[in-house]
Amino acid sequence: MQRLVPELDGWRLQLDENGKGVLLPSEQWRSIAPSQAPTFLMRLLQSNAMAQHGLNLRDVLRGNKIGIEDLEVIYSPFFEALLCFPQIPQLITCHDLTPLTLPASRRAWFKYRFWQPKHLHCATRVIAISRHVANQLIAFGLPADRISVVPNGIRIERPALIEPASEDLVVLARHDANKNLIALVRALATVQTRLPQWRGVVRIIGREGKSTPAIQRYQRALPRPDGLECIPSMDSETLLQTLRGSLALVSASLDEGFDYPVLEAKAEGLPTLISSIPVHQEFHQDSSLFFPADDDGTALTEHLSTLLKDHSAWRQLSAAGRHLAQSLSIQRQAESIRPLISNLAR
Repeated sequence: MQRLVPELDGWRLQLDENGKGVLLPSEQWRSIAPSQAPTFLMRLLQSNAMAQHGLNLRDVLRGNKIGIEDLEVIYSPFFEALLCFPQIPQLITCHDLTPLTLPASRRAWFKYRFWQPKHLHCATRVIAISRHVANQLIAFGLPADRISVVPNGIRIERPALIEPASEDLVVLARHDANKNLIALVRALATVQTRLPQWRGVVRIIGREGKSTPAIQRYQRALPRPDGLECIPSMDSETLLQTLRGSLALVSASLDEGFDYPVLEAKAEGLPTLISSIPVHQEFHQDSSLFFPADDDGTALTEHLSTLLKDHSAWRQLSAAGRHLAQSLSIQRQAESIRPLISNLAR
């Protein structure tokens, strides 16, 4: 969202530092997430992506001398329609329906099962960020003729890596069920056993969750426990250095709507080892090495061994991934969304 929205015209609705709704023209908007609102109610709504219900949006419009009749279309980069304006055509984005199948919490499941249908009903059209998500939406009951598939985009900002900087692996994932980190750590035991000469470190970067105790338990049982580091967070510069200083990025997910970290790695020219799930196969068939989601470590060991020994394989994956990232640009994404907005404008 931070990369895409500056490419699109129109007013931006967001919260200010006091938790009040504001409308900003495109030239004044900055891609900085609003701070937590000072009131408990608004903070609660913010944390559940329901901030619109704490705002009087008609007052926000009046404060900017805009009438409801002046609005031609509403676009949201999130899976969220403005429910108080059902009479205005709305285009919203569904990133995934993973909370229905592998929820991080019971609250997330209830929200997606019983609340998101209200947003789908209100929306005139829905953007799915992959064919996989489009299929999920159809299975959820949304008519196919109301769905447009527009994959996420990325902006390439640095030269591609030309060689691996270390033997380390990096994983960008929260400790949630769909990220499959418990299985990955168990597979790592096989990798360390079969490749005793490999002294690299696997760094899992992402906040802790329900999977954390099991991850820690299996880490203690590794042949080389110090070969795994779990890091809850990193500042953006350190994260970039870690990414570019690794041998490859690993994604072991069971389900994703898109899996943006894989594309981020490819934008840097970093090879990727990823699970054989539908959305990975949809985008990365020719530019990643795949392993089964339930891999016992056998496939991961083979792929890691290849990258360690065969520099031409590393370079080939690097180039193929970079080429994919170049084809999935922010500009291409914005150019696909603009006509959808224009077609809905009343």
